Amino acid sequence: MDSEQESDEPAAFLAALGKRLSERDDVDFDLADILRAHLLKVSPVQDAVAQAKAAIFKLAEGRANPPKTENANG
Repeated sequence: MDSEQESDEPAAFLAALGKRLSERDDVDFDLADILRAHLLKVSPVQDAVAQAKAAIFKLAEGRANPPKTENANG
């Protein structure tokens, strides 16, 4: 096995893991997307955890406070 193939294995594994998480019915799609975007990388950025945390808080805030719609009838 050459070194290029060895370096592709973790990336392929993490990409497949993210894809499998997104496709499962018992996994929150938006949360899986955050994990895939920030953490499931061979070389995540230095503040990946902080970025993921901020994205999770933003998701939670949006779900806790959904936009209010005006009642057209009244």
